[in-house]
Amino acid sequence: MPTAQEQIEEIQRQIVNLRHQAVLELKVKLADARATVAALERELAQTTGSTTAPAQASKTRKARVSITVGQIVEAIKAGAYNYRSVAAKLGCSTATVTSKIKADGKSAGITSTGEKASFRLSVR
Repeated sequence: MPTAQEQIEEIQRQIVNLRHQAVLELKVKLADARATVAALERELAQTTGSTTAPAQASKTRKARVSITVGQIVEAIKAGAYNYRSVAAKLGCSTATVTSKIKADGKSAGITSTGEKASFRLSVR
């Protein structure tokens, strides 16, 4: 007859095995679900005649765009008043505009006024 400690250890081993089996079952179910989704996307593409964008396409980066301070000055003169609107006019990211203004903005006469809510870029 096994002791109480031996029974506890056996039950703990069974719990570990059952958890492992449960994880494996969930992984199989997930793989099946992904295969089903892929099949449905293919069927939809065939039916509509268009391709569906994969779920990861939203994570693609914009192509790098090289801009000059002169382009930023022209965009500000044309009515772009903050980093986001300047970036939209020039077709680049706000990070690109920000780094260019930080590097060369002072020499080009670009100034900013206001706090976050009323932030405006201007050119002297």
